[in-house]
Amino acid sequence: MNGSCVPLEALSEAAFLTDGDFRVVDCNARAVELLRAPSREAVIGRDASDMPNDHDLAAEFPTYLRERLTAVPFVSLENHAARDDGTTFVAEAVLHRLSDGNVLIMVRDVTARVESLHRAEEANERLRAAIRDRMEFVSNVSHELRTPLTSMSYAIGNMLRGICGPLPQKAQDYLGRLQVDVKRLMTTVNDILDLRQMENGTLTLRKSLVPLAHLLAESADALLIQAQAKRQTLTVAPAPKEIYAEADRHKVERVFFNILSNAVKYTPEGGTIHASIRAEGKDALIQVDDNGIGIPPEALPRVSQRYFRVGDQVAGTGLGLSIVREIVELHGGTLTIQSPVPGDDRGTRVAVRLPACPGPEVVVVSGDEALIAALTPPLTDLGLRVRPDREGLDLAKGGQTSAPPARFILDGALPDCCLSELICQIRGDARLAQTPILVLSPFAIDASRRAEYARMRVDLRPWPLPIEELRPLFQA
Repeated sequence: MNGSCVPLEALSEAAFLTDGDFRVVDCNARAVELLRAPSREAVIGRDASDMPNDHDLAAEFPTYLRERLTAVPFVSLENHAARDDGTTFVAEAVLHRLSDGNVLIMVRDVTARVESLHRAEEANERLRAAIRDRMEFVSNVSHELRTPLTSMSYAIGNMLRGICGPLPQKAQDYLGRLQVDVKRLMTTVNDILDLRQMENGTLTLRKSLVPLAHLLAESADALLIQAQAKRQTLTVAPAPKEIYAEADRHKVERVFFNILSNAVKYTPEGGTIHASIRAEGKDALIQVDDNGIGIPPEALPRVSQRYFRVGDQVAGTGLGLSIVREIVELHGGTLTIQSPVPGDDRGTRVAVRLPACPGPEVVVVSGDEALIAALTPPLTDLGLRVRPDREGLDLAKGGQTSAPPARFILDGALPDCCLSELICQIRGDARLAQTPILVLSPFAIDASRRAEYARMRVDLRPWPLPIEELRPLFQA
């Protein structure tokens, strides 16, 4: 578009033609109508740069426009403008620099759009406030629920351990089912509390070295009664070697419990659920396969989204898998869901991949090669790193290492004076003072010595110790 002979009436928007000083030299009928002016002549000669009447540049605005139009061919503005009848509207203006020095300004009334956006923003803010209020309420209720649930869980556990005396098998079965239900409800409460922290960006992980295979087996054991009630077969493949991850133990436990609980819930009576864990490169791969109802293909991409539930399923909060995914991702891992199970025509496979790390270090202090040789294989199978210390000479150096050992195992066949000196040396080192000490003794130890060990927080066990008794000491 060249020159000042512009067919303004052909334009669909209100159009003003101005000179280089932004004085109107022509306009179309839509411009007269937009400004509610009495005639076209009443608009000619006006300062067009003054139409957006509440800009911050005031008198410097024409200079600003000229500089901008020198640098670029057009400038877009949005601001309030005044009409001749005293009303105002929100004007969206586009200024074009023409080759002859004149400026073409096209103006549109966008008041309705802006007001609509404002209403939408206000509605969004009200919605955000409602969501905050809802989460605050749910969070408060969850906090109130957690205390009695914790008390119930401890009470049930104590009864099952025989604190109240022997219980008939039927009572134990009922308590076992009740314990699973309490644990499931506690998991839901914790999911809600974690969700709020995730939304606030305040969720933190309390990491430690976690034995994943042991944690997976514990979660399966907690659901065994529920699976048996549905005549399901719930199995966990024994891991050839314990795999450790630096993780939040309680949150990873909830990940495993959620996945296994879903498998039990959505697998029909008589079905099978199989869990396994293995090392794959630098990762730990946990898989749970079931032959249940599976997930429709259209729902698969959304199944780990918050509040999403498959089909007409009304059970659950729709939070379980979304919380699982977010916890796993916070640990630097991934969650994968496949349905049907690869190689089958039904069921679901849920796979969690977590970064693995070397297991804790255990220092074995003994001059007896047979003891070290006997302990090394079972401890290695538990994912532990065994460091032999044949004379106790490395204990002083141990206090200066970047990471103290997870446990000391002392040979109880050492002379009493040497054994006591080693224990005092460990307990006297600030970095080792809280490190567990296990003494394996082939001799009977009198009551006074046992009391002394107890005061120094030393665990005394007979040697040889069966592997099934050794394993729990390192999985707690």
